[in-house]
Amino acid sequence: MGKYKIADMKILMENSGDKTEKRAEKYLYDYEGEPDFKLRIEENEFPEMYESYIEKFPYSVEEFNMQDFIHGFYGTCFAREILEHNGCVLHSSAVAVDGKAYLFSAHSGTGKSTHTSLWLEHFKDRAVIINDDKPCIREINDELYVYGTPWSGKNDISVNDKFKLKAITFICRSDENWIRETSKPEAISLFLTQSYKPRDKKHMDLLLNMIDKIFSKIKIYKMGCNISEEAAKLSYETMSRN
Repeated sequence: MGKYKIADMKILMENSGDKTEKRAEKYLYDYEGEPDFKLRIEENEFPEMYESYIEKFPYSVEEFNMQDFIHGFYGTCFAREILEHNGCVLHSSAVAVDGKAYLFSAHSGTGKSTHTSLWLEHFKDRAVIINDDKPCIREINDELYVYGTPWSGKNDISVNDKFKLKAITFICRSDENWIRETSKPEAISLFLTQSYKPRDKKHMDLLLNMIDKIFSKIKIYKMGCNISEEAAKLSYETMSRN
């Protein structure tokens, strides 16, 4: 039985697999009383679920094994449950500089992790990667915070900590570096593209409400960037204003 504290939530995870257990070790927390929510699937259900998944997507067992599937599935379960606790998960690489969090979101392979690594090179000890794939955003006491989670990308980069959210940027590849603030409709569309999208109305409404809160409190940008230190400087100078 695994007791964890993730995004300031007491969570009970059972049957979560070796990969999840290893990546969640830094989140272990022996709390008392009932958890805020439970993540549990019967072990005998996984083989059929995994086979069905492999049939739908062009993965080989070598590329995406059972442990990978279980880890991803529990990540999806977490993303759904956190919606009921003033939170959401955004597919992004989250970096903190001087205690403030900046999120860079994009389709896999676009270069969000490469971009945040440039921030580490440029800001050195002032910067830390919070989570390199699926950080959690939560509203607490009318403030937005970014948390690390065990769902942390192929390189498993995350910290069990929280930072106040400063800004979010959706990036795309470009020969020239540019950045602009998005409109609310564009921000919603970009956010939904890189979020867990619930199938039921209740949780979709919670997600849309959370996006609305985020948009009302911080600025959201779209950026075209190349792999250069100038790109990191431009994004920081723009996103850190105000």
